[in-house]
Amino acid sequence: MGQSFLDFWIRPRFRNYDLTNMVFYSVALCMGVLTGSLVSVFVISTAVYSTVHLATGRLRWAGPKPVKTVALAFVLFFGADAVAFLANPSWISLDEVTENFPFLGFAGVYSITFIDRLKLLRTVEIVAFAVPLVALAVLLFWFNQESRPALAAGNPSVLALLAALIYVINIGSALRRMNRASAGFLLAALVAAYLVILSGTRAIWPILAIAPLVGLVCFGSRKMMRWSIPSGIAALCMVILGLSMSTTVQTRVQALTTDVHAITSGDYSGAIGQRIQIYRAGYELFFQRPLLGYGPGNEREEIARRTAEIYGAPIAYSHAHNALLTSALRSGVLGALALIAVFATPFVTAIRARKDETGWTGFYLLTGLQLVYICSGAVGLSLGHDIHDSVYIAGICFSLYLVFGRTRAAEGDPRR
Repeated sequence: MGQSFLDFWIRPRFRNYDLTNMVFYSVALCMGVLTGSLVSVFVISTAVYSTVHLATGRLRWAGPKPVKTVALAFVLFFGADAVAFLANPSWISLDEVTENFPFLGFAGVYSITFIDRLKLLRTVEIVAFAVPLVALAVLLFWFNQESRPALAAGNPSVLALLAALIYVINIGSALRRMNRASAGFLLAALVAAYLVILSGTRAIWPILAIAPLVGLVCFGSRKMMRWSIPSGIAALCMVILGLSMSTTVQTRVQALTTDVHAITSGDYSGAIGQRIQIYRAGYELFFQRPLLGYGPGNEREEIARRTAEIYGAPIAYSHAHNALLTSALRSGVLGALALIAVFATPFVTAIRARKDETGWTGFYLLTGLQLVYICSGAVGLSLGHDIHDSVYIAGICFSLYLVFGRTRAAEGDPRR
């Protein structure tokens, strides 16, 4: 028994990995609302394990050429911050660069995925169906007094991102089947949507309308269109009615209205006003060091300093409330281009590929995943959080694997 355990870690043969793959992707993509940062521990340890064996030759690189381009985009994303650190060294920057090491594990995680694509997809769909129902029960019993619950995610915005991804998966599960099981997945999607709304994270709310539209494009057929148009109108009416009756929505909309009214009166102390201050300060700071920025993590002190100079009081946050601006301040134009690449490369790679039915599901999930992160990063954080980063890496691996699968080993190569 001990020898088998040792062989699994040191001398693995990578046989019978179906269960391992199913557990990994189910936990990474669906369980974050219940396990919190344990998801990032799980993904990071898998990335380290697989990368070591990929580098030593025990594991074969199994991605086709387009997926190799995606792996290079992740390396570029890591490299941009590393170069900015060398140009602006500090202990904070070193810590930030160290936290980015999991992005180098994309190739290893992809290569350690061996399972049949459809079998993996169905497993993740079942887990995505069950998790929001369990999360709702946990919320009602233990977190029902919180105005903006976070569950195990630790932050309402992180909960919103994770719940939105579960929502995307369930919407896809319903649309690709178009049978009696679709009703169950739609129910799970509604529960996930409820979690998104209850989090109070307004930036994520648009995905509740966007994901079904993307699904109709990816899975569309005449039969589906005839069924979905009246059903979609009815569902939209129910959602609008539910939103109008939601205390959380009313509170968050009222807060938005109050902030906008305050800004028009010259008061920038509210949440929206502070973002405007950060954007102005960040814009000016970027043009002072456009090439390599201020170094990862150093931008926070610079934003606080510049907002104090402009408005008389410092504003200190862990990010610039816009993903592109945050990357530009951390590592300049190089960082901004690297962020764009880590989103654009997987999308372009997947849309150009020849896809069967499972491949189209993978493309839908990739698009939905990226839209969730884009919504989050528009006025908040996209990448740069342990859970965000881990789920994105696993999500891109998962969706591209559904599109491309594995390449066959060369003749005479004993590795899978």
